[in-house]
Amino acid sequence: MPTYCLLKTLIFTQEPQWKSLVETVLGTDIHPQRAHDFALSRGALQLCLAEQGITLPIKDLILENYCTVKGQDSLTISLSHTSDWGAAVVVPKRQYVSIGIDIEPLSRGVKPSILERISHAEDHALPGLTLWSVKEASFKALMNTKKCPHPVEFSSIKISNNIWEHADSKTKGEWKTNEEQGLLVALAWIKI
Repeated sequence: MPTYCLLKTLIFTQEPQWKSLVETVLGTDIHPQRAHDFALSRGALQLCLAEQGITLPIKDLILENYCTVKGQDSLTISLSHTSDWGAAVVVPKRQYVSIGIDIEPLSRGVKPSILERISHAEDHALPGLTLWSVKEASFKALMNTKKCPHPVEFSSIKISNNIWEHADSKTKGEWKTNEEQGLLVALAWIKI
């Protein structure tokens, strides 16, 4: 199974290197929380890359097509964040077609109306937060394949026992969840 990195709130997001990256990628008129969330997920990415022996300076944490770090074409990645945590997963393209990650606080509730909107008629029975997170991670893994030119509805992704499938494209992958640090971590992937 793919491994991921979590990063608790950064206290140094106002450092010039982080500010420069935020301005390079997002522009200068960015809400401070958006800049913080962006830096959190990129900080987690930097940790994951380091675990794979790749040391990148902050200025080089730029993504291409949401799933590749510029200059690191042999890897595929996915990012997620909450207001206090950043998450990243990095896997080799020689083993994985695509990957997706989502993190949510375990305390978060999901409204029944949202669950109704995202559910597929054949979804495996899962707690609401788990279903939401697995759908989000699966959506990211699906969209990173480039098989769908436009974002798909979560309800078009069927979740069964550790397998997800997009109804229209017949794209399939695996999923798994973990609880850690008060978070639900959902991963979805497609292996070669």
